[in-house]
Amino acid sequence: MTKRYHCGEELSSEDFGLSFNEMRKWSLEEFARMGAKAILETALAEEVKEFIGRERYERSGSANGYRNGKRKRNLQLGCGLIEIGAPKVTGAPLPFRSEVLPAWKRRGRELEEAIPQLYAEGLSTRDFRRALAGLWGDIGLSRSSISRANKALYEDFRLWRKRDLSGEDILYLFCDGVYLKMRTGNSSAEAVLVAHGIDRSGKRVLLGIALGGRESEESWKSLLLNLQERGLKEPGLAITDGNAGLIKALKCVWKDVPRQRCIAHKMRNVLDRVPRKRQAEVKRDVVKIFYAADLSGALEAVKRFEAKYGKEFPSACGTLAKDLSDCLTFYYFPQEHWKRLRTSNVIERAFREVRRRTNVVGRFPNENSALVLIWASIEGDRLKWRGIRMSEELVAKIIKVREEVREKRMDLSMLDIYLEAA
Repeated sequence: MTKRYHCGEELSSEDFGLSFNEMRKWSLEEFARMGAKAILETALAEEVKEFIGRERYERSGSANGYRNGKRKRNLQLGCGLIEIGAPKVTGAPLPFRSEVLPAWKRRGRELEEAIPQLYAEGLSTRDFRRALAGLWGDIGLSRSSISRANKALYEDFRLWRKRDLSGEDILYLFCDGVYLKMRTGNSSAEAVLVAHGIDRSGKRVLLGIALGGRESEESWKSLLLNLQERGLKEPGLAITDGNAGLIKALKCVWKDVPRQRCIAHKMRNVLDRVPRKRQAEVKRDVVKIFYAADLSGALEAVKRFEAKYGKEFPSACGTLAKDLSDCLTFYYFPQEHWKRLRTSNVIERAFREVRRRTNVVGRFPNENSALVLIWASIEGDRLKWRGIRMSEELVAKIIKVREEVREKRMDLSMLDIYLEAA
């Protein structure tokens, strides 16, 4: 059986008014621009033909208007700036409005979508112009055009802040604040409060972002109550730093939720009470407390620390004693999760990326612009996070521990005598 091939109409270089010798010097981007120009102008011509009901140069008494030349239109596309001849129509009962190329359209959808993404990455308007000069061409990119393109980002953030949280099953809740200089004319940094969690599938969920002044109890309480009002159920464990306002707010909103205090903050506080020449030695012994094989091993390490440093560094022992039980709560939970629960490093790493991006801005014109950029930055970091291993057995253990840990008490009385020295 003989195969038959369909021979479609082929374009030649003459169709573009060029010789092949001229075209062979083009870059791939120039070929892409010329191809986009040819296809777009063809589509516009077909659209006009359908609108007026006749071919070019065809004489018909039933024509719905007349072609009346072309006008130049510049478009910014992914392949760069192209110039096309958009057909004009006169004499029609209704004005010709192109669906292929609306009158207000000046750049492709991909470029419009790229602007919010670049903004979220921390690029300034100046960076946009410098990095994308080849794509914007003579039209350029103004502050107002960036603002218009970012409206979708602002709307996404508005809807995100109001979304229902009743479907979220958060096992581990992380709360922390990042300080940024946000307002023009205000020299002091302000805290942005962030709450995110790990759900029963092991994925990170960003829950809330709010401006919090100096991380006061009322600021944190307002954020936590907002999460609760939107349907967030009581988490299994709250991981925090040592901020007093946050601790009081958690006890007020979810008084029965166990709390894990970040051990990295605790270790730094202890070492601050020790001479620099002895810090390496003391650190090794503190590490033995927080990286023991189990809770009993950790409590034995506490006793050894007290016996070794009690007389020499009573203030360091007092600092260690303060809220130490909260630093050891993670030992009750599945060992597979200890690495994630000991510290608030998950959100701390995201904050480093936030600072990198916000440093480009310097000071924000208003509160909302700051929160949107922070939200986009942390949300981007969240999507890159690989998660933690979860199973039905682990989830059941976490739920059981959440109930039992309230009744358990650690014997840390050997450190009580040092609390006044802290």
